[in-house]
Amino acid sequence: MNRRNVNHTHAAARLRADRGAWLTVSEYRNASTAHTIAYAIRSGRNPNLTAYLPAGSFEARTRLTADGTVVEARYVGAADEKCVRPSADAVRVLGQIERGEIRCGADAAREIAASHQAAYGDAVWGMDEDAAWADAVASLGATA
Repeated sequence: MNRRNVNHTHAAARLRADRGAWLTVSEYRNASTAHTIAYAIRSGRNPNLTAYLPAGSFEARTRLTADGTVVEARYVGAADEKCVRPSADAVRVLGQIERGEIRCGADAAREIAASHQAAYGDAVWGMDEDAAWADAVASLGATA
């Protein structure tokens, strides 16, 4: 095995481009060196390997070979990246909205209010807004 320098900037770019895939970074004769490099990739604590920052955005492992020890790594993403995955309930409800099983929004609220007003009359829905506020404020004062 010939010793060659590793371009960690290039290696990190390859890993970022293929998120989640384990790719070979390099092979080292000395297992201790390979373990040190793998730790540096995972932890981001080596000032000479800033290509793998921020810390925790890469995973790394070592594997013995006939010629030495291979360092493999994969990009898992930075902790501060926005990665929102909707819950199963959210996916279900969004599907129901798309199929028209559930109505939402201002138009649907207006239709519901209109149907309630038709069913229950103006006694419930026709109250003066100022009077409603006055009643609400008066009820707050009564409990204090």
